[in-house]
Amino acid sequence: MQTVYIDILICVNLIINYLILSAASFYTHTEISVKRLITGSVVGAVCSLCILLPVLPIAVDILLKTLISIITVYSAFGYKKKRTFIKLYAVFILSTFIFGGIVTALCFLFSPQKLFIKNSVVYIELSPVLLIIYSVLCYIIFKGMYYLTGNYEGTDSFCILTVFNCGNALRVTAKIDTGSSLKEPFSQSPVIVIGRSTAQSITPAEIAEYETVRTLEYRESINNIRFIPFTTVGGKGIMPCFKAEKVCINDDPCTKNAYIALCRDDNIQGDFQAIIPYELLD
Repeated sequence: MQTVYIDILICVNLIINYLILSAASFYTHTEISVKRLITGSVVGAVCSLCILLPVLPIAVDILLKTLISIITVYSAFGYKKKRTFIKLYAVFILSTFIFGGIVTALCFLFSPQKLFIKNSVVYIELSPVLLIIYSVLCYIIFKGMYYLTGNYEGTDSFCILTVFNCGNALRVTAKIDTGSSLKEPFSQSPVIVIGRSTAQSITPAEIAEYETVRTLEYRESINNIRFIPFTTVGGKGIMPCFKAEKVCINDDPCTKNAYIALCRDDNIQGDFQAIIPYELLD
Protein backbone atom coordinates (compact mmCIF):
# COMPACT_ATOMS: atom_id res chain seq x y z
CA MET A 1 0.00 0.00 0.00
CA GLN A 2 1.36 3.39 -1.04
CA THR A 3 1.67 5.97 1.72
CA VAL A 4 0.51 9.42 0.63
CA TYR A 5 1.71 12.48 2.53
CA ILE A 6 -0.85 15.26 2.18
CA ASP A 7 1.69 18.06 2.52
CA ILE A 8 3.84 16.64 -0.28
CA LEU A 9 0.77 16.01 -2.44
CA ILE A 10 -0.45 19.59 -2.05
CA CYS A 11 3.01 21.08 -2.51
CA VAL A 12 3.77 19.10 -5.68
CA ASN A 13 0.46 19.93 -7.32
CA LEU A 14 0.62 23.57 -6.20
CA ILE A 15 3.95 24.14 -7.94
CA ILE A 16 3.03 22.18 -11.06
CA ASN A 17 -0.34 23.93 -11.39
CA TYR A 18 1.33 27.31 -11.02
CA LEU A 19 3.76 26.55 -13.84
CA ILE A 20 1.04 25.04 -16.07
CA LEU A 21 -1.23 28.05 -15.60
CA SER A 22 1.71 30.35 -16.32
CA ALA A 23 2.37 28.42 -19.52
CA ALA A 24 -1.30 28.71 -20.53
CA SER A 25 -1.12 32.44 -19.87
CA PHE A 26 1.89 33.22 -22.06
CA TYR A 27 0.87 30.77 -24.80
CA THR A 28 -2.57 32.37 -25.22
CA HIS A 29 -1.33 35.92 -24.46
CA THR A 30 -3.89 36.20 -21.67
CA GLU A 31 -3.11 38.66 -18.89
CA ILE A 32 -3.14 37.14 -15.42
CA SER A 33 -2.00 38.48 -12.06
CA VAL A 34 0.17 36.58 -9.59
CA LYS A 35 -2.77 36.58 -7.18
CA ARG A 36 -5.01 34.83 -9.72
CA LEU A 37 -2.20 32.39 -10.56
CA ILE A 38 -1.85 31.46 -6.93
CA THR A 39 -5.63 31.16 -6.53
CA GLY A 40 -5.90 28.79 -9.48
CA SER A 41 -2.90 26.79 -8.29
CA VAL A 42 -4.34 26.40 -4.78
CA VAL A 43 -7.72 25.29 -6.16
CA GLY A 44 -6.02 22.71 -8.40
CA ALA A 45 -3.83 21.50 -5.55
CA VAL A 46 -6.82 21.07 -3.23
CA CYS A 47 -8.67 19.15 -5.95
CA SER A 48 -5.73 16.74 -6.11
CA LEU A 49 -7.00 15.30 -2.82
CA CYS A 50 -9.28 13.15 -4.96
CA ILE A 51 -6.32 10.76 -4.98
CA LEU A 52 -7.59 9.70 -1.55
CA LEU A 53 -10.88 8.47 -3.05
CA PRO A 54 -11.35 4.79 -3.96
CA VAL A 55 -10.28 3.83 -7.46
CA LEU A 56 -12.86 5.35 -9.81
CA PRO A 57 -14.31 3.89 -13.03
CA ILE A 58 -12.67 5.29 -16.17
CA ALA A 59 -15.73 7.33 -17.20
CA VAL A 60 -16.08 8.87 -13.74
CA ASP A 61 -12.33 9.50 -13.59
CA ILE A 62 -12.40 11.37 -16.92
CA LEU A 63 -15.45 13.39 -15.89
CA LEU A 64 -13.86 14.31 -12.56
CA LYS A 65 -10.60 15.32 -14.20
CA THR A 66 -12.47 17.48 -16.74
CA LEU A 67 -14.43 19.18 -13.97
CA ILE A 68 -11.30 19.83 -11.90
CA SER A 69 -9.53 21.33 -14.92
CA ILE A 70 -12.46 23.63 -15.70
CA ILE A 71 -12.65 24.80 -12.08
CA THR A 72 -8.88 25.40 -11.97
CA VAL A 73 -8.81 27.41 -15.21
CA TYR A 74 -11.85 29.44 -14.18
CA SER A 75 -10.33 30.15 -10.75
CA ALA A 76 -7.16 31.45 -12.39
CA PHE A 77 -8.51 33.39 -15.37
CA GLY A 78 -12.06 34.20 -14.29
CA TYR A 79 -14.88 34.81 -16.74
CA LYS A 80 -13.82 34.86 -20.39
CA LYS A 81 -15.55 34.72 -23.73
CA LYS A 82 -16.47 31.16 -24.70
CA ARG A 83 -13.84 30.93 -27.42
CA THR A 84 -11.08 32.32 -25.20
CA PHE A 85 -12.00 30.03 -22.31
CA ILE A 86 -12.02 26.95 -24.55
CA LYS A 87 -8.56 27.89 -25.82
CA LEU A 88 -7.27 28.42 -22.29
CA TYR A 89 -8.74 25.09 -21.23
CA ALA A 90 -7.24 23.26 -24.23
CA VAL A 91 -3.78 24.76 -23.61
CA PHE A 92 -4.05 23.94 -19.90
CA ILE A 93 -4.83 20.29 -20.72
CA LEU A 94 -2.02 20.11 -23.29
CA SER A 95 0.41 21.67 -20.82
CA THR A 96 -0.71 19.21 -18.14
CA PHE A 97 0.10 16.28 -20.42
CA ILE A 98 3.50 17.71 -21.29
CA PHE A 99 4.44 18.56 -17.71
CA GLY A 100 3.08 15.29 -16.40
CA GLY A 101 4.86 13.31 -19.09
CA ILE A 102 8.24 14.93 -18.48
CA VAL A 103 8.06 14.70 -14.68
CA THR A 104 6.83 11.11 -14.84
CA ALA A 105 9.65 10.17 -17.23
CA LEU A 106 12.26 11.79 -14.99
CA CYS A 107 10.93 10.11 -11.89
CA PHE A 108 10.58 6.76 -13.61
CA LEU A 109 14.19 6.93 -14.73
CA PHE A 110 15.70 8.13 -11.46
CA SER A 111 13.31 7.14 -8.67
CA PRO A 112 10.42 4.93 -9.90
CA GLN A 113 9.60 3.74 -6.37
CA LYS A 114 8.49 7.25 -5.43
CA LEU A 115 6.00 7.64 -8.29
CA PHE A 116 2.30 6.87 -7.74
CA ILE A 117 -0.71 7.64 -9.97
CA LYS A 118 -4.32 7.23 -8.89
CA ASN A 119 -7.54 8.79 -10.18
CA SER A 120 -5.47 10.75 -12.74
CA VAL A 121 -3.54 12.44 -9.91
CA VAL A 122 0.24 12.13 -9.85
CA TYR A 123 1.88 11.74 -6.46
CA ILE A 124 5.66 12.05 -6.38
CA GLU A 125 7.59 11.81 -3.17
CA LEU A 126 10.49 14.15 -3.83
CA SER A 127 12.69 16.41 -1.81
CA PRO A 128 11.87 20.12 -2.16
CA VAL A 129 15.10 20.68 -4.11
CA LEU A 130 14.35 17.94 -6.67
CA LEU A 131 10.75 19.08 -6.95
CA ILE A 132 11.83 22.61 -7.85
CA ILE A 133 14.51 21.38 -10.27
CA TYR A 134 12.12 19.00 -12.08
CA SER A 135 9.34 21.59 -12.28
CA VAL A 136 11.58 24.35 -13.61
CA LEU A 137 13.13 21.93 -16.09
CA CYS A 138 9.64 21.05 -17.37
CA TYR A 139 8.80 24.71 -17.70
CA ILE A 140 11.98 25.43 -19.66
CA ILE A 141 11.35 22.49 -22.00
CA PHE A 142 7.76 23.54 -22.59
CA LYS A 143 8.69 27.16 -23.29
CA GLY A 144 11.52 25.99 -25.55
CA MET A 145 9.00 23.98 -27.57
CA TYR A 146 6.87 27.09 -27.79
CA TYR A 147 9.75 29.08 -29.26
CA LEU A 148 10.67 26.32 -31.72
CA THR A 149 7.14 26.01 -33.10
CA GLY A 150 7.27 29.64 -34.13
CA ASN A 151 4.21 30.60 -32.14
CA TYR A 152 6.04 32.82 -29.72
CA GLU A 153 5.26 36.51 -29.66
CA GLY A 154 7.16 38.44 -27.05
CA THR A 155 5.37 40.19 -24.26
CA ASP A 156 6.28 43.42 -26.08
CA SER A 157 3.76 42.44 -28.79
CA PHE A 158 0.87 43.00 -26.38
CA CYS A 159 -0.13 45.53 -23.77
CA ILE A 160 -2.97 46.41 -21.44
CA LEU A 161 -4.99 49.26 -22.88
CA THR A 162 -7.32 51.40 -20.78
CA VAL A 163 -9.56 53.93 -22.50
CA PHE A 164 -11.57 56.55 -20.59
CA ASN A 165 -14.58 58.11 -22.28
CA CYS A 166 -18.24 58.97 -21.60
CA GLY A 167 -17.63 58.58 -17.88
CA ASN A 168 -16.59 54.94 -18.30
CA ALA A 169 -13.29 53.06 -18.46
CA LEU A 170 -12.59 50.15 -20.80
CA ARG A 171 -9.65 47.87 -19.98
CA VAL A 172 -8.62 45.32 -22.62
CA THR A 173 -5.65 43.41 -24.00
CA ALA A 174 -4.29 45.11 -27.12
CA LYS A 175 -1.98 43.86 -29.83
CA ILE A 176 0.78 46.28 -30.77
CA ASP A 177 0.86 46.72 -34.56
CA THR A 178 4.20 48.00 -35.82
CA GLY A 179 2.79 48.32 -39.35
CA SER A 180 -0.31 50.35 -38.56
CA SER A 181 -0.62 53.50 -40.65
CA LEU A 182 -4.14 54.53 -39.60
CA LYS A 183 -4.42 58.26 -38.89
CA GLU A 184 -7.27 60.58 -38.09
CA PRO A 185 -7.48 62.57 -41.35
CA PHE A 186 -7.49 66.11 -39.90
CA SER A 187 -5.14 65.93 -36.91
CA GLN A 188 -3.06 63.00 -38.19
CA SER A 189 -3.32 61.50 -34.70
CA PRO A 190 -2.77 57.71 -34.32
CA VAL A 191 -5.83 55.48 -34.27
CA ILE A 192 -6.62 52.55 -31.96
CA VAL A 193 -9.01 49.96 -33.39
CA ILE A 194 -11.54 48.25 -31.10
CA GLY A 195 -14.53 46.03 -31.87
CA ARG A 196 -17.92 47.74 -31.67
CA SER A 197 -19.38 45.50 -28.96
CA THR A 198 -16.20 45.68 -26.87
CA ALA A 199 -16.16 49.49 -27.00
CA GLN A 200 -19.86 49.95 -26.39
CA SER A 201 -19.44 51.43 -22.90
CA ILE A 202 -17.12 54.21 -24.13
CA THR A 203 -18.79 54.93 -27.48
CA PRO A 204 -20.38 58.39 -27.74
CA ALA A 205 -24.11 58.52 -28.45
CA GLU A 206 -23.34 60.60 -31.57
CA ILE A 207 -22.03 57.49 -33.31
CA ALA A 208 -25.37 55.71 -33.04
CA GLU A 209 -27.27 58.91 -33.90
CA TYR A 210 -25.25 59.44 -37.05
CA GLU A 211 -25.78 55.88 -38.23
CA THR A 212 -29.49 55.70 -37.47
CA VAL A 213 -30.71 59.17 -38.44
CA ARG A 214 -31.19 59.72 -42.16
CA THR A 215 -31.64 63.51 -42.12
CA LEU A 216 -28.66 65.00 -43.91
CA GLU A 217 -28.90 68.35 -42.11
CA TYR A 218 -28.80 66.61 -38.72
CA ARG A 219 -25.87 64.47 -39.73
CA GLU A 220 -23.89 67.49 -40.80
CA SER A 221 -24.47 69.06 -37.37
CA ILE A 222 -22.67 66.22 -35.61
CA ASN A 223 -19.04 67.24 -35.26
CA ASN A 224 -17.74 64.89 -32.60
CA ILE A 225 -17.10 61.91 -34.86
CA ARG A 226 -14.69 61.23 -37.70
CA PHE A 227 -14.39 58.52 -40.31
CA ILE A 228 -11.25 56.53 -41.02
CA PRO A 229 -10.78 54.91 -44.45
CA PHE A 230 -9.02 51.55 -44.34
CA THR A 231 -7.80 48.91 -46.73
CA THR A 232 -7.33 45.22 -45.92
CA VAL A 233 -6.89 42.01 -47.85
CA GLY A 234 -10.65 41.55 -47.64
CA GLY A 235 -11.47 44.94 -49.15
CA LYS A 236 -11.92 48.62 -48.34
CA GLY A 237 -14.24 50.54 -46.03
CA ILE A 238 -14.57 53.26 -43.42
CA MET A 239 -14.72 53.12 -39.63
CA PRO A 240 -16.36 55.73 -37.39
CA CYS A 241 -14.00 57.06 -34.74
CA PHE A 242 -13.89 59.48 -31.84
CA LYS A 243 -11.25 61.13 -29.72
CA ALA A 244 -10.71 59.42 -26.37
CA GLU A 245 -10.69 61.53 -23.23
CA LYS A 246 -7.74 59.61 -21.82
CA VAL A 247 -5.71 56.55 -22.81
CA CYS A 248 -3.38 54.50 -20.61
CA ILE A 249 -0.98 51.83 -21.84
CA ASN A 250 0.08 49.35 -19.19
CA ASP A 251 -1.40 51.80 -16.66
CA ASP A 252 0.87 54.63 -17.87
CA PRO A 253 -0.97 57.69 -19.28
CA CYS A 254 -0.44 58.15 -23.02
CA THR A 255 1.04 61.56 -23.82
CA LYS A 256 -0.29 61.61 -27.39
CA ASN A 257 -3.81 62.26 -28.58
CA ALA A 258 -5.47 59.06 -29.71
CA TYR A 259 -8.64 58.31 -31.62
CA ILE A 260 -10.71 55.17 -31.20
CA ALA A 261 -11.99 53.55 -34.41
CA LEU A 262 -14.82 51.05 -34.25
CA CYS A 263 -14.61 47.96 -36.44
CA ARG A 264 -16.76 44.90 -36.84
CA ASP A 265 -16.25 42.51 -33.94
CA ASP A 266 -15.22 39.61 -36.19
CA ASN A 267 -12.43 41.74 -37.69
CA ILE A 268 -10.39 41.27 -34.51
CA GLN A 269 -9.41 37.62 -34.18
CA GLY A 270 -7.27 36.32 -31.33
CA ASP A 271 -6.85 36.69 -27.61
CA PHE A 272 -6.88 40.47 -27.71
CA GLN A 273 -9.66 43.01 -28.10
CA ALA A 274 -7.88 45.99 -29.64
CA ILE A 275 -5.12 46.92 -32.05
CA ILE A 276 -2.84 49.75 -31.06
CA PRO A 277 -0.18 51.44 -33.24
CA TYR A 278 3.40 51.20 -32.06
CA GLU A 279 3.63 54.98 -32.39
CA LEU A 280 1.64 55.44 -29.16
CA LEU A 281 4.36 53.61 -27.20
CA ASP A 282 7.13 55.97 -28.25
